[in-house]
Amino acid sequence: MIVGDGVKIYSDAFYKAFLSLGHDVEHFVWTKYLHSSGRIKRISAKIQNKFLIGNRIRKLNDDLINNVCDFRPELVFIYRGQYIYPKTLQIIKQYGTVVFGYHNDDPFKVQSSFLQKDRFYLKGLKFYDWIFAYRHKNILDYHQLGMNNVSLLRSYYLAEDNYPIENLEDSVYSCDVIFIGHWEDDGRDEMLITLAQAGYSIKLYGTEWNKSKHYLQLSQYFGEIYPLRGNDYNLSLNSAKLALVFFSKMNNDTYTRRCFEIPATKTFMLSEFSEDMDLMFKEGIEAEYFRHIDELLKKIKLYLHDDDLRKMIAKKGYQRLLTDGHEAVDRAQEIINIYWQIK
Repeated sequence: MIVGDGVKIYSDAFYKAFLSLGHDVEHFVWTKYLHSSGRIKRISAKIQNKFLIGNRIRKLNDDLINNVCDFRPELVFIYRGQYIYPKTLQIIKQYGTVVFGYHNDDPFKVQSSFLQKDRFYLKGLKFYDWIFAYRHKNILDYHQLGMNNVSLLRSYYLAEDNYPIENLEDSVYSCDVIFIGHWEDDGRDEMLITLAQAGYSIKLYGTEWNKSKHYLQLSQYFGEIYPLRGNDYNLSLNSAKLALVFFSKMNNDTYTRRCFEIPATKTFMLSEFSEDMDLMFKEGIEAEYFRHIDELLKKIKLYLHDDDLRKMIAKKGYQRLLTDGHEAVDRAQEIINIYWQIK
């Protein structure tokens, strides 16, 4: 049983991956408990969702218990279990099921409210048979809590959504450089402005860019900044000569989902440097990296002027991606391997 938000790239990706591996799978989606129609009910649902209190959260947990009782799964995989009471975990384990947990954000990052979003998840950790960490840093966090049943489960790409488009003619997204991602106050906005001022053709898409103190200037260079999804997301990556990767500093990331989605399109990847990234894609061979703005400018200039070298590195990055296995089905198989290991 997969438990989560039902979003295509999150819990739904695992649901479909387990199905493709031949397993009998149920998908418990909690989204319906967190939304409602009508002004009063909508406000009530929003408050309960924000503070994890009220009848909707209780109903979600009760229904999960009933679903486990009816389906009797061998394994329950909970994707970001912020809404799941520790008591619920205790009860469903009484049905003989193994319970795994996965959190793609950093549940240990400092949060301002005493009613922080991950409090149920953190209190319930002791009831999980295994925890999968999205990043290396969180493995250490779990170990500090005395948990040894922890391993890394990286993000992934979806082969049905992220793929190369051969013989692509110019599209509305054609450009020298593209960045698709959210804004953070880490200087990425200033770097993109510098690139635009250098005369490069740049496309920028994503969320929360209106929070940047440079938003007016960003708008002058990039126009309206909005998120891309589905076919538009894949087409845009295929249409760029070079795609940038910035890490989330808030989540202490050393890699991100896009470091798989970009090579999946055979597009050249230029990422912030981390040793973690260099282990997956070798610098100057399967991808390229920058450590500061000067190196970013230097490498963009180099690879935009050398089409053959850029395409060769992009092709090798694509081959490395396939060889190492970073698709959602590969992650599902990693989960099954751990299941048999602890059984």
